[in-house]
Amino acid sequence: MRDALPESIDPRRLAEVGRGLSGSLSLARMPRLAELLDRADAAGQDFAAFALEFGRDASGRDLVRGRVTATLRLRCQRCNGLLELPVSSGFTLAVVQGLDEAAQLPAEYEPLLPDEAEIDPAALVEDELLLAVPPVPRHVVGACEPPTYSGSADDGADGRSPTHENPFAVLEVLKRDP
Repeated sequence: MRDALPESIDPRRLAEVGRGLSGSLSLARMPRLAELLDRADAAGQDFAAFALEFGRDASGRDLVRGRVTATLRLRCQRCNGLLELPVSSGFTLAVVQGLDEAAQLPAEYEPLLPDEAEIDPAALVEDELLLAVPPVPRHVVGACEPPTYSGSADDGADGRSPTHENPFAVLEVLKRDP
């Protein structure tokens, strides 16, 4: 089911009843992620699959266990070519009420500190995908395509014209004319 995710949910209430949400979500619905994607993904052609399970652990903590899968199309920062990044990420979030409670969580839990009683589940999915994007997306070494230059047959080997105009040539002419 595509984009059937509610706008907001109460994670504590869903944990109490042990409910789950699953489906797929358009990458275009994720504005922070869409800024990083190639235009085709940002136009709404691709989706992320998600599964969110709400429950409690043995200590009574409210938890959100999730899995997000998607293929993100990014621009390689080395060659500017298309880079497909497959993402399959699992996470376990513990709903906390403050930073003190977050500091006491076991290492396997990440804190979820909602600003209000309800949260946007699409933002949870988007956050997980954003965490999967490397700071500098690049192909593996040796996989980049060399850049291509368009030019005529008279161009030099590097694709630039062998006769370069000096951008200051106009100033030289003005300097000579009194």
